[in-house]
Amino acid sequence: MMIFYGAEHHLLVISNTIDADEHQHSFLQVTISLEDEFDIDVEGQSLSCAGIIIHSNVVHRLKGAGHPLMLLLMDSTSEIAASFKRYIEGRNYHVFPPGMMKAVREFVSKEYPGVKDTDSYLSFLGQLMKLMGVDHVNTAIVDSRIREFIQLIKDCTDSEHSVSLYARQMGLSNSRLSHLFKENTGISLSGYMLLHKLQKATYFMFKGLSITDAAMAAGFDSPSHLAATSKRLLGMTAKDIRKDSVFLKVSCLH
Repeated sequence: MMIFYGAEHHLLVISNTIDADEHQHSFLQVTISLEDEFDIDVEGQSLSCAGIIIHSNVVHRLKGAGHPLMLLLMDSTSEIAASFKRYIEGRNYHVFPPGMMKAVREFVSKEYPGVKDTDSYLSFLGQLMKLMGVDHVNTAIVDSRIREFIQLIKDCTDSEHSVSLYARQMGLSNSRLSHLFKENTGISLSGYMLLHKLQKATYFMFKGLSITDAAMAAGFDSPSHLAATSKRLLGMTAKDIRKDSVFLKVSCLH
Protein backbone atom coordinates (compact mmCIF):
# COMPACT_ATOMS: atom_id res chain seq x y z
CA MET A 1 0.00 0.00 0.00
CA MET A 2 1.03 3.61 -0.63
CA ILE A 3 -0.10 6.52 1.51
CA PHE A 4 0.15 9.93 -0.17
CA TYR A 5 -0.04 13.30 1.55
CA GLY A 6 -0.31 15.97 -1.14
CA ALA A 7 0.39 19.63 -0.41
CA GLU A 8 0.85 22.67 -2.67
CA HIS A 9 4.63 22.30 -2.86
CA HIS A 10 5.45 18.74 -1.87
CA LEU A 11 4.29 15.15 -1.82
CA LEU A 12 5.02 12.85 1.11
CA VAL A 13 4.71 9.12 0.43
CA ILE A 14 4.88 6.17 2.83
CA SER A 15 5.00 2.76 1.17
CA ASN A 16 6.61 -0.66 1.09
CA THR A 17 6.00 -1.18 -2.62
CA ILE A 18 8.30 1.42 -4.17
CA ASP A 19 10.72 -0.02 -6.71
CA ALA A 20 11.34 2.82 -9.14
CA ASP A 21 13.26 2.44 -12.38
CA GLU A 22 16.19 4.75 -13.14
CA HIS A 23 14.82 8.26 -13.55
CA GLN A 24 15.33 11.93 -12.77
CA HIS A 25 12.99 14.79 -11.94
CA SER A 26 12.97 18.38 -10.74
CA PHE A 27 11.89 17.43 -7.22
CA LEU A 28 14.29 17.70 -4.32
CA GLN A 29 13.93 14.19 -2.84
CA VAL A 30 14.41 12.91 0.71
CA THR A 31 14.18 9.12 1.13
CA ILE A 32 14.17 7.55 4.59
CA SER A 33 14.01 3.88 5.51
CA LEU A 34 11.49 2.87 8.16
CA GLU A 35 13.47 -0.35 8.69
CA ASP A 36 17.28 -0.47 8.70
CA GLU A 37 18.90 0.43 5.34
CA PHE A 38 17.78 0.38 1.70
CA ASP A 39 19.64 0.24 -1.63
CA ILE A 40 19.71 3.10 -4.11
CA ASP A 41 21.77 3.95 -7.20
CA VAL A 42 22.69 7.64 -7.59
CA GLU A 43 24.47 8.78 -10.77
CA GLY A 44 25.52 5.13 -11.35
CA GLN A 45 26.92 4.67 -7.83
CA SER A 46 25.32 1.97 -5.63
CA LEU A 47 24.64 3.00 -2.02
CA SER A 48 23.12 1.40 1.08
CA CYS A 49 21.88 3.89 3.63
CA ALA A 50 19.14 4.70 6.14
CA GLY A 51 18.38 8.11 4.64
CA ILE A 52 19.46 10.32 1.75
CA ILE A 53 18.64 13.66 0.14
CA ILE A 54 19.04 13.89 -3.65
CA HIS A 55 19.25 17.12 -5.60
CA SER A 56 16.85 17.86 -8.44
CA ASN A 57 17.69 16.48 -11.91
CA VAL A 58 20.06 13.81 -10.53
CA VAL A 59 19.64 10.33 -12.07
CA HIS A 60 18.75 7.69 -9.47
CA ARG A 61 17.10 4.32 -9.08
CA LEU A 62 15.36 3.27 -5.87
CA LYS A 63 15.37 -0.45 -5.08
CA GLY A 64 12.86 -0.56 -2.26
CA ALA A 65 10.25 -3.23 -3.06
CA GLY A 66 9.11 -4.88 0.17
CA HIS A 67 11.00 -2.30 2.24
CA PRO A 68 8.96 0.38 4.06
CA LEU A 69 10.13 3.84 3.02
CA MET A 70 9.15 7.47 3.41
CA LEU A 71 9.67 9.75 0.41
CA LEU A 72 9.45 13.53 0.63
CA LEU A 73 9.32 15.01 -2.89
CA MET A 74 9.59 18.79 -2.80
CA ASP A 75 9.02 21.40 -5.49
CA SER A 76 12.52 22.83 -5.90
CA THR A 77 11.12 26.38 -5.98
CA SER A 78 9.45 26.04 -2.58
CA GLU A 79 10.50 27.27 0.83
CA ILE A 80 10.48 23.75 2.27
CA ALA A 81 12.99 22.72 -0.40
CA ALA A 82 15.14 25.75 0.35
CA SER A 83 15.26 24.70 4.00
CA PHE A 84 16.61 21.25 3.08
CA LYS A 85 19.13 22.42 0.46
CA ARG A 86 21.76 23.31 3.06
CA TYR A 87 22.47 19.59 3.37
CA ILE A 88 23.59 19.38 -0.26
CA GLU A 89 25.77 22.49 -0.65
CA GLY A 90 26.37 22.10 -4.37
CA ARG A 91 26.64 18.29 -4.36
CA ASN A 92 24.32 15.77 -5.99
CA TYR A 93 23.30 14.09 -2.73
CA HIS A 94 23.90 13.81 1.00
CA VAL A 95 23.60 10.67 3.16
CA PHE A 96 22.04 11.38 6.56
CA PRO A 97 23.76 10.06 9.72
CA PRO A 98 22.34 6.74 11.07
CA GLY A 99 21.61 8.19 14.52
CA MET A 100 19.39 10.92 13.10
CA MET A 101 17.60 8.40 10.89
CA LYS A 102 16.88 6.09 13.83
CA ALA A 103 15.06 8.89 15.65
CA VAL A 104 13.19 9.91 12.47
CA ARG A 105 12.25 6.29 11.71
CA GLU A 106 10.80 5.76 15.18
CA PHE A 107 8.87 9.03 15.03
CA VAL A 108 7.38 8.42 11.57
CA SER A 109 6.37 4.82 12.32
CA LYS A 110 4.63 5.88 15.53
CA GLU A 111 2.94 9.09 14.37
CA TYR A 112 1.86 8.78 10.72
CA PRO A 113 -1.16 6.51 11.40
CA GLY A 114 -2.68 9.39 13.38
CA VAL A 115 -2.43 11.89 10.51
CA LYS A 116 -6.01 12.34 9.32
CA ASP A 117 -6.34 16.01 8.34
CA THR A 118 -4.43 19.19 7.58
CA ASP A 119 -3.83 20.18 11.21
CA SER A 120 -2.44 16.81 12.24
CA TYR A 121 -0.31 16.72 9.09
CA LEU A 122 1.18 20.17 9.75
CA SER A 123 2.08 19.08 13.28
CA PHE A 124 3.62 15.87 11.92
CA LEU A 125 5.63 17.73 9.26
CA GLY A 126 6.85 20.35 11.74
CA GLN A 127 8.11 17.70 14.17
CA LEU A 128 9.73 15.75 11.33
CA MET A 129 11.66 18.80 10.14
CA LYS A 130 12.75 19.57 13.71
CA LEU A 131 14.09 16.01 14.15
CA MET A 132 16.06 16.45 10.92
CA GLY A 133 17.57 19.71 12.11
CA VAL A 134 15.78 21.72 9.44
CA ASP A 135 14.46 25.23 10.04
CA HIS A 136 11.87 26.86 7.85
CA VAL A 137 13.58 29.48 5.64
CA ASN A 138 12.29 31.90 3.05
CA THR A 139 12.60 30.97 -0.59
CA ALA A 140 15.55 32.34 -2.53
CA ILE A 141 13.29 33.60 -5.35
CA VAL A 142 13.86 37.33 -5.36
CA ASP A 143 12.12 38.35 -8.59
CA SER A 144 8.50 39.30 -7.83
CA ARG A 145 7.46 38.36 -11.38
CA ILE A 146 8.57 34.77 -10.86
CA ARG A 147 6.86 34.61 -7.46
CA GLU A 148 3.69 35.86 -9.18
CA PHE A 149 4.07 33.28 -11.97
CA ILE A 150 4.48 30.39 -9.50
CA GLN A 151 1.35 31.52 -7.67
CA LEU A 152 -0.56 31.61 -10.98
CA ILE A 153 0.49 28.00 -11.61
CA LYS A 154 -0.53 26.92 -8.10
CA ASP A 155 -3.94 28.55 -8.59
CA CYS A 156 -4.43 27.06 -12.06
CA THR A 157 -7.64 25.07 -12.55
CA ASP A 158 -7.59 24.86 -16.36
CA SER A 159 -6.40 21.94 -18.50
CA GLU A 160 -4.48 24.36 -20.72
CA HIS A 161 -1.01 25.38 -19.57
CA SER A 162 0.20 27.88 -22.14
CA VAL A 163 3.50 29.54 -21.25
CA SER A 164 2.69 32.13 -23.93
CA LEU A 165 -0.54 33.06 -22.14
CA TYR A 166 1.20 33.47 -18.79
CA ALA A 167 4.02 35.46 -20.39
CA ARG A 168 1.55 37.84 -22.06
CA GLN A 169 -0.30 38.31 -18.76
CA MET A 170 2.97 39.41 -17.20
CA GLY A 171 4.15 41.54 -20.11
CA LEU A 172 7.09 39.24 -20.93
CA SER A 173 8.20 37.24 -23.92
CA ASN A 174 8.33 33.42 -23.68
CA SER A 175 12.11 33.42 -23.77
CA ARG A 176 12.39 36.15 -21.11
CA LEU A 177 10.02 34.30 -18.75
CA SER A 178 11.95 31.06 -19.30
CA HIS A 179 15.26 32.80 -18.62
CA LEU A 180 14.02 34.52 -15.45
CA PHE A 181 12.49 31.29 -14.16
CA LYS A 182 15.71 29.32 -14.63
CA GLU A 183 17.76 32.17 -13.14
CA ASN A 184 15.59 32.33 -10.00
CA THR A 185 14.81 28.65 -9.41
CA GLY A 186 17.67 26.70 -10.98
CA ILE A 187 15.27 24.48 -12.95
CA SER A 188 13.88 24.76 -16.45
CA LEU A 189 10.44 26.24 -17.03
CA SER A 190 9.46 23.38 -19.36
CA GLY A 191 10.39 20.80 -16.72
CA TYR A 192 8.47 22.67 -14.03
CA MET A 193 5.34 22.89 -16.19
CA LEU A 194 5.48 19.18 -17.00
CA LEU A 195 5.78 18.34 -13.32
CA HIS A 196 2.82 20.63 -12.56
CA LYS A 197 0.69 18.67 -15.04
CA LEU A 198 1.79 15.37 -13.49
CA GLN A 199 0.86 16.60 -10.00
CA LYS A 200 -2.57 17.70 -11.27
CA ALA A 201 -3.19 14.34 -12.92
CA THR A 202 -2.25 12.52 -9.71
CA TYR A 203 -4.63 14.63 -7.65
CA PHE A 204 -7.44 14.04 -10.15
CA MET A 205 -6.90 10.27 -10.03
CA PHE A 206 -7.16 10.26 -6.26
CA LYS A 207 -10.35 12.31 -6.49
CA GLY A 208 -11.87 9.39 -8.39
CA LEU A 209 -11.28 10.23 -12.05
CA SER A 210 -10.16 7.47 -14.37
CA ILE A 211 -6.59 7.61 -15.62
CA THR A 212 -7.89 8.72 -19.02
CA ASP A 213 -10.04 11.52 -17.61
CA ALA A 214 -7.29 12.62 -15.20
CA ALA A 215 -4.78 12.78 -18.06
CA MET A 216 -7.03 14.95 -20.21
CA ALA A 217 -8.11 17.22 -17.32
CA ALA A 218 -4.47 17.86 -16.43
CA GLY A 219 -3.58 18.79 -20.02
CA PHE A 220 -1.85 15.64 -21.30
CA ASP A 221 -2.38 14.66 -24.93
CA SER A 222 -3.40 11.12 -24.01
CA PRO A 223 -3.33 8.54 -21.17
CA SER A 224 -0.19 7.04 -22.72
CA HIS A 225 1.49 10.46 -22.57
CA LEU A 226 0.68 10.62 -18.84
CA ALA A 227 1.97 7.06 -18.31
CA ALA A 228 5.23 7.78 -20.13
CA THR A 229 5.76 11.06 -18.26
CA SER A 230 5.09 9.45 -14.89
CA LYS A 231 7.49 6.61 -15.67
CA ARG A 232 10.22 9.01 -16.81
CA LEU A 233 9.92 11.46 -13.91
CA LEU A 234 8.96 9.21 -11.00
CA GLY A 235 10.03 5.76 -12.15
CA MET A 236 6.43 4.49 -11.80
CA THR A 237 3.42 4.54 -14.12
CA ALA A 238 0.15 6.24 -13.21
CA LYS A 239 -1.36 2.77 -12.69
CA ASP A 240 1.45 1.86 -10.27
CA ILE A 241 0.83 5.03 -8.26
CA ARG A 242 -2.93 4.53 -8.11
CA LYS A 243 -2.86 0.86 -7.15
CA ASP A 244 -3.76 0.14 -3.48
CA SER A 245 -3.14 3.77 -2.54
CA VAL A 246 -4.66 6.16 -0.01
CA PHE A 247 -4.49 9.88 -0.65
CA LEU A 248 -4.94 12.85 1.72
CA LYS A 249 -4.78 16.35 0.29
CA VAL A 250 -3.47 18.83 2.84
CA SER A 251 -2.80 22.56 2.78
CA CYS A 252 0.40 24.20 3.98
CA LEU A 253 -0.59 27.69 2.80
CA HIS A 254 -2.70 29.93 4.99
